[in-house]
Amino acid sequence: MRRTVVLADDHALFRQGVRALIRDSVEVVGEAADGDEAVRLVERERPAVLLLDVEMPGRTADQTIAAVRRCSPSTAIVVLTMHTDAVLQRQLLRAGASAFAVKSIDARSLRDLIAGARPASTPAGETSPPEANRILTDRELEVIRMIAHAYTNREISGRLSITEGTVKRHTTNIYAKLGATSRIDAVRKVVRLGLLDG
Repeated sequence: MRRTVVLADDHALFRQGVRALIRDSVEVVGEAADGDEAVRLVERERPAVLLLDVEMPGRTADQTIAAVRRCSPSTAIVVLTMHTDAVLQRQLLRAGASAFAVKSIDARSLRDLIAGARPASTPAGETSPPEANRILTDRELEVIRMIAHAYTNREISGRLSITEGTVKRHTTNIYAKLGATSRIDAVRKVVRLGLLDG
């Protein structure tokens, strides 16, 4: 009996392409364009595997993963994304993803990944602080949150009562820890990790 799969990606063309690549080896039982739809499909179909994109409308990827783990613990969650940063990978694996692959993966490797995917061993519903909360210091989190609100280094310096040089050092450390290449890239990554609520 072939493994059943739900595809979740907000780009219909990408879903069609993946379906064409894997249809000879698995049975695609549903397609979703957002996290809420993915959870509903998984709950109804109980597939062996959910192929999940990271950036879709609605709930975040880690929220989707947690919901799927609760409603269908036997479903393995394979994250497919164009992002390669290690922080995101660790965050999603910690949330309960079974495997993580970039969208440049070849068809054979994708089929092998689906065939071998098993549900993550961490108990469903187990929660832990976001990975970046442990990677970034409290001061670095303050700095990146202010950067996200478009404060300049001088403004951050004044508000936090630290020198501009210290702000620059924190910013450099944040880039290194998140694998970011710019302010915008760093903000995008902390948004994906849900760290801008504070």
